[in-house]
Formats: sequence, C-alpha cells, structure tokens
Amino acid sequence: MINCILVDDEKSARDSLSFLLQENCPHVKILAQCKSAAEGITTIKQLKPDLVFLDVEMPNGTGFEMLQQFSEINFEVIFATGFDKYALKAFKFSALDYLMKPVVADELVNAVSRFENKKNKTDSNIQLNLLLSNLKNIKTGIHKIAVPAADGLSLLDVKEIVHLEADGNYTVFFTINGKHTVSKSLGEYEELLSENNFLRVHQSHLINLDHVKKYIRGEGGYVVMDDGTSVNVSVRKKSEVLERLSHF
Repeated sequence: MINCILVDDEKSARDSLSFLLQENCPHVKILAQCKSAAEGITTIKQLKPDLVFLDVEMPNGTGFEMLQQFSEINFEVIFATGFDKYALKAFKFSALDYLMKPVVADELVNAVSRFENKKNKTDSNIQLNLLLSNLKNIKTGIHKIAVPAADGLSLLDVKEIVHLEADGNYTVFFTINGKHTVSKSLGEYEELLSENNFLRVHQSHLINLDHVKKYIRGEGGYVVMDDGTSVNVSVRKKSEVLERLSHF
C-alpha cells in the first residue's frame, strides 16, 4: 500500500485526482487532502506519506515554496502542473515526475508505476534545487541535467556532454570527465537536448555540435569529436550536419 497526500487549492482538481486514484490505483491510499501549502506542510509532517501529489501554482504559496520549508524531503513528489511545454523541460532535466492538468488516467497510472519501480530513492532536495535553477534559466538555456546513477543521481553540465550513444534500451553519456549509462532511450534525450545544440546524426548517435572537431567526407561521412571519438553520420543526415556546422 502506498500512502499519499494531495495538495491542491482547487477542490475540483483534488476530487478528480482522488477519483482517478480510487478507480485506477486502488493500492494508493489517500491519507489527506490539503487546500494550501501551509496545510500541506503541517499534514506531511504529521502523517509522513510515501508520496505527495503537489500542485505547482497555488495562490498562497507555490508547491516549490512549500517544499523549501522542509530541511529534508523524505517523501517522493509528483507535481501537477499547467506549465507550457517549454517550461516542462525544466522538470525533465531535473528528473522529477509531473502530471499535466487536467490529469488523465493513463498518465497517472504511469507516474505511480514509475514511483513503484524506483530502485533508489534519489535525493529529492538536489532535484528540487536543480528544478528551481532550471526554471530561472529557462529563457537563456538550461545548464544542468539530472541522470539516474547506480548510487542515486548524477548532475551533468550540459555543455560538458560530448555525445550520447544508444545501447539497446540504454543511453551512454560521454562527457569530458567520463561516461554514464542511463536506462532511458536515446530518443528521450534527443527531444530534451535539441534546443541545446545537440543533433541526432545517426540512429545510435546524438552529438553536441559544440564539441565537433572536424567532419570527414564520405557517403554519409563522420565527425570527430573533442574526445577523439569518430561518430558515423547517416546519409540522410549528412546535409543537415553540414548545414549546421557551416554556421560555426
């Protein structure tokens, strides 16, 4: 049984989420429903839930401000938000889970499943601080990304990522300081990093164009990265690679 608390200033949103949980996640027990950040703080400290469904924007204190009142966050958080797609990248970069409002059943079930499948309870304080930093920098570009690690969480500087390589259902990050293997597909990171000058040059390769040392011509050709790695370019991506590199 998962014990949870709902924190949202809108009664209709709380009622809807409560109904969806009862219908689709019967193993999730709702201990309490809170209509403000202040009430949420008190209730969480009293009831000590496993999981908190937290509204981001509330009139008398945001969900972020509520979490900052805890010296240690020893519960998991799934945010409920109406943020636009651009701002949602901050959540993805921070490896924090969220649900778009209005919440739909399938997405709720998937979020609860991800919570259950977490092998390591990563440091929520670190993730929250990274999220807040990323939200502040959303217009100028996100600088750090959180990726799962065997012992918790690694925070990588986006500018130091040289290239990424698909390895089955995993993705290997090659940075200037080493490599990290993550149990997520390359496609997820392609979408996430596309606005940070990363380009998918091959089915198995995503490169940081800022770290390209040279391009070697051929049928598709290949690029040599700053770390000395040669990365093949697919024929269909050749013209786009040349066009993007010509602007440097």
